[in-house]
This record gives sequence, C-alpha cells and structure tokens, in this order.
Amino acid sequence: MKMTPIKTAILGGLFAATAADAINVDANFNGLWYRTDVQTRTGWALDYVKVGPERGLLNLTGYVYDTAGQPTWVSAQSFVNAGDSSVDFALKTVEHIGSTLNSSGTVSVLDFADLTMTFDSCTKISATIDNISTDLIDNTDLSFELTPFDGQGLNARDADVCPYQVEFTSCPSFSTPAQQPRTCIIQGTLTGNKTLTNNTNWVLNGPVFVGEDGGTTANLTIEPGTRVLGVSGNDFMAVQRGSKIFAEGTPTAPIVFTGPYNASSPEAGSGNWGGLIISGKAPLNICDDSVPFGQCEAVGEGGSGLYGGDDPYDSSGVIKYVRIQFGGFRINDEDELNGLSVQGAGSGTVLDYIQIHANEDDGIEFYGGTANAKHLVMTDIKDDSLDWTHGWQGNLQYVLVKQNPNASSVKERGIEADNFENNNEATPRSQPMIANATFIGGPSEDKTTTGMVLRRGTGANFTNVIVTGFEECIDLDSVATFDAAGTPENLTGTLTMENMVISCDLNFKEEAEDTFTVQSFFEAQPGNRVIDPALNGIYPTTDTPTGMAIDAEKWGPFFDKVNYIGAFKDQSTAWTSGWTEFLD
Repeated sequence: MKMTPIKTAILGGLFAATAADAINVDANFNGLWYRTDVQTRTGWALDYVKVGPERGLLNLTGYVYDTAGQPTWVSAQSFVNAGDSSVDFALKTVEHIGSTLNSSGTVSVLDFADLTMTFDSCTKISATIDNISTDLIDNTDLSFELTPFDGQGLNARDADVCPYQVEFTSCPSFSTPAQQPRTCIIQGTLTGNKTLTNNTNWVLNGPVFVGEDGGTTANLTIEPGTRVLGVSGNDFMAVQRGSKIFAEGTPTAPIVFTGPYNASSPEAGSGNWGGLIISGKAPLNICDDSVPFGQCEAVGEGGSGLYGGDDPYDSSGVIKYVRIQFGGFRINDEDELNGLSVQGAGSGTVLDYIQIHANEDDGIEFYGGTANAKHLVMTDIKDDSLDWTHGWQGNLQYVLVKQNPNASSVKERGIEADNFENNNEATPRSQPMIANATFIGGPSEDKTTTGMVLRRGTGANFTNVIVTGFEECIDLDSVATFDAAGTPENLTGTLTMENMVISCDLNFKEEAEDTFTVQSFFEAQPGNRVIDPALNGIYPTTDTPTGMAIDAEKWGPFFDKVNYIGAFKDQSTAWTSGWTEFLD
C-alpha cells in the first residue's frame, strides 16, 4: 500500500507526542518476572495501579547482583499509558546508616541506575540497565530478557490470562509500516480473511472498507487488546454488506477504536477521527411502493457504503467488549459520523459490551434493520446518545447513558427516535424493545436537555427504565406517533412504557398540538412512577425503587428476565467493571 507524504508527516508528529507503540502495559503483566540466563535468576516484581483513563502507575521492585554475587534491592515507579510497550524507570536503592532500624541511624533513597523495559509479549520482557551509579556492578552484561513466574512455572501466562501472546516482527502485506514502532497503516479496501493483531497499533488512513459491496467480501478479525486509531476526521472503518467484522475483546483486554491521543491526554476529544460503521442486508422502510420489498437500500453517511436488503437475520459479525471513543467528525452540518452506525444490520449481528465515549455526533444510531444489543454504555456524547430511524426493529437490554449537559448540540437528548422523517407512517415501523436502561442527564446553560424524544411515528416498548437529571424527561412529538400509540385508555401496544422511574425538572413536555397529554399516557401504564431514583452516581442504592419482573411471553428469549429497574442490579455486580472508562 502507498502512503501519502502528508499523512506520514501527521503520523510522525502525533505519535511522537503520544509515544504509543502497541501493547497495553497494565494489570495483565502483574506478578513476578525472572531473568533465566543467569544462575541467580534475578527477579523483578511488577504491580500496576490504575490512576486515570487509559493511564496507570507501574511499580517495580527487584534485585541487581554485583560481581561478587551480592544483591542490591532496587525499586522504581513510572507512569504508563495504554499502548506504551516501552517503559523507562529511574531505579532507586535504600541505604541505611546505623546498627538497626530502631537506632538513631538514617535512611537515604539514592539514585542507582536507569532501566528500560520493553514488553514484547505476555511471556517476554526485554530489559536494559545503564547509567549505574556504582562500579561494583558490571555494566556490560545488563541487557537481558525476563519471563514470568506465577507459582506454577515459567512461561505460564496463556491467552486466558494475558492476550499479548505473539511478539511483533513486521507489518503484514496488506498494511504499511509507520514511523512509530510497532505501528501499521491500513487504507482502502480489505478483502478476504484479515486479522488485526494486538501487538500492533493499527492506523486508519482515510476510509477503510471491509469488503466490497456486491464484490469480494471480507472477514476482519480483531484480537483482544488491539488499538485501532484514526488520525484525522476522514479516517473511519466501514464494514460493507456481505462482509463481517469479528472484534471480540475481553473484560480485561477490550478492543479500542480511538483517535491519535491517549485518553488522559488534554488533546483527546470528540471529532479526533471518524467512527465505526457496519452495514447489512436487513429491511428498511424508506422506499415507496415502486420499490419491491427487499430491494430498498440507502447510502450511509460520510460515503460509508450502501445498506439495506431483505434478510432480517443477516449477520455483520460480532462486536464485543469494544470501546469507541473521541470520534464523530463533522463532515458538514448535515453529515456527521456516529460513534457506531448500525446500518441495516440483521439480528444475526452480535453487539454486546460496547462503550461509545465523547462522540461529536450521536453515540449509536440504528438505521433500520433488526440488530439487537446488550450492555451498551454511552458517555459524554455531544449530540444524542441513542438514535434510531428507517424502521429499526431490534432489542436492547442493559443500557447506560451518562449524557454531557454542556455538549455542542442545539438540543441534546438521551434518545432521539424516528420512524422515517419523510413518511411517518412508513412500514416496517420503528419499534424496538428496550429493557433495563438508565439515562442520566444534567442541566445546560444555553439549551434544553431531554431524556427521550419519540417522534415521526416511531413505536417502542420500554420496561424497567430510569430517566433522571435532564431538564425534560419525556417528549412525544408528531401526529403519527400519537396515532400509532392509540390513546391512554386504549393503547395499541406500538408505543408503551411500563415500570419506569422518571425525575427531571420537567417530567412531561406537553404541547398544544399533542393528541393527548404525555402525563396521561405515562400514568395509564403499570409500574410507572415520578420519583427520585436515589442513585449513587450511575448505580442503584437500597433506596432505589424496585422494578417488576419482565414478562417472558411478551419480551421473548433475547431478554434476561430480571426484576430490577435500570441498567444495574447493584454496584458490586456491575457489568461495566474492567473494560469501560470515564465512569468516575
């Protein structure tokens, strides 16, 4: 692949500032490491302590032996960011002067040497010690390798414990080496079976298409712990119809799609890059009667490709334990990229344990189709956190939205929901089913924040949902929305709210053109309450109202039949632990 000179310069400048070079040095590397090429088996202990988003403090202790075989105990600390494979330490040693620690002696912390550790894999660390402050240690033999020991034996860390099993050697043929170590650049269209390994930073150069719509397909596998970076707003990844993405992270090694900066860097922010798009062959409702069913299709935002078709069971692959952060580049006022765009994806697609953070446009938007999702987190989104249109008929369970009240959008919403803007009565009608969700907003100085805006003929079924902290909780708009719902006395089942707790400055937005009041609609359904949910941050407390058991017959096999309200049963069992960021 050919790289443009401009992009090469951009990569060199940005990554020089961030120093990311592939492997996330974190708690996966905790424990004892030994130098096995010497009889003394020089040992080192590592302990990682998280101190911020994608940032930790790596503590190190160990022994260095002098030419007579006598040990010197040394220790050090160094901050490390996600993607930093190489870590520099300033080794210190402690000198005690006096007969005992209880005497009048003194303790001094002295500079000892410099140590660089390069984390090659879960079973190999390359280390170099130099600038030693004493002539008692031979400075010519202090480049060595370490291997882990976990009480069972050396080299005992398999992929279930630590995902970085293969040492980086070179970029594969479908990519181009970058100036930064262990960094490979991909661009254009990927076809066939390709894998993004976790020993490499993968940089998107412009739009990267997985497969060709109507042409050669692709299966893209992304290993746990992999980082995929966009450098500019025009960098995004789009999975085409007929192709699949298999991005399966783990709770301790999520896959991260992000911009060029570490999350703790002040330069990290919304719009740093594009976003992730998956397109499928499930039905849409945007075509008129002249287009036969199943042939309706649309073009995705940002030129991301065609989507739509006649297969509600279509699969675009698996996205699991994935963070998508700092994306959503604004192409123009009408064309922005969502964090995750789900375009005509079918129910065979697996979306589970996904966080979208600080996106310039919507967090996740469903454009038609039948895709389902569980365990979604949307934090600090600059527009709507959850959006749907074009006849989406999927299921959601366990959703957390923690909205940014000072976002740039004119009207910021937890949910913005449409059937189809140009024909509010279009079929199949948007009618997702959503259970166990928590929407948390806040007041804004210059605009209105709203928990849910349901409009343009959309349907939806909600149960065990919390909406709190917004200036407005619920707003129903458009004649077609009210008509589809029925009346408070005789609901059709197309739009329902049960077992909901809401608490906002204005709980119901009532407008003169509304067919009935939003309050009467809410109060006519079982289990609904206007009451403070008594949350501790995002989590329930003992004072949080209880929910109701999910009706198995009505809600079907996709849903876990839990009986609590909101996204979490309690903090101790929170499904966000380990793989998410930005929740503190």
